Amino acid sequence: MSFWGIVGLVLLAVIALSMLFAFFHIFFMLLPAIIVIALVIWLINHFTKKDDIPNTPSSGSSSWYDWRSDNNTQTKRKKARNVKTKDVDK
Repeated sequence: MSFWGIVGLVLLAVIALSMLFAFFHIFFMLLPAIIVIALVIWLINHFTKKDDIPNTPSSGSSSWYDWRSDNNTQTKRKKARNVKTKDVDK
């Protein structure tokens, strides 16, 4: 590799490192503003959301919801006819 090839690689590395430094510098300067904006959005969402789940159980997981008891079901399923089951252990 010639002298100019080495100089070109070094200059390319210096430019790449300076761009990385500038990116992280800008990111860390904007980080407090990003955190404040995210906190404000979370607070607005936390205090204005409505509780859409009417039948949450008092015990167990708080994210459990019985979709079968939903009163807004559009389609009603028919009962299965002529259904036979087999025992798995046989």
